[in-house]
Amino acid sequence: MSSSRKQHVGGEKASLRGVRVLLVEDTWHVAQALKSVLQQMGMVVLGPAGTTAAAKRLAAEHTPSIAVVDVNLGGETSCALIEELCDQNIRVIVISGYAMPPVRAHKTAAILQKPFSASEFLAALQSVAAQPQTWQ
Repeated sequence: MSSSRKQHVGGEKASLRGVRVLLVEDTWHVAQALKSVLQQMGMVVLGPAGTTAAAKRLAAEHTPSIAVVDVNLGGETSCALIEELCDQNIRVIVISGYAMPPVRAHKTAAILQKPFSASEFLAALQSVAAQPQTWQ
């Protein structure tokens, strides 16, 4: 990572520091990579949760401000979870390998199609963190 990139990332840390984010991803290496980026930004990471049931438990226990949710969780989809989180005023960033994920756009704060770059992920986090909590 170049020093200019490090400065850019460091500049973003302040606005995301301390924000609770629920991470819902069932692929271990993807979950760990995303968790690492989120932690580097100073965010408090809940999870990763690999199932909708685990995600619901974490959301109920810790009240995140933002959720990063993969649409396809092994044998289940997270569409109902995304709607529930939105209904709880949790801003949801949907990540998906689908070009058009099967979710209602008005229930999401952002959609990222896999594969996405770290800069795209950080831009989505910045944008969503700047949105009012009651955006729905």
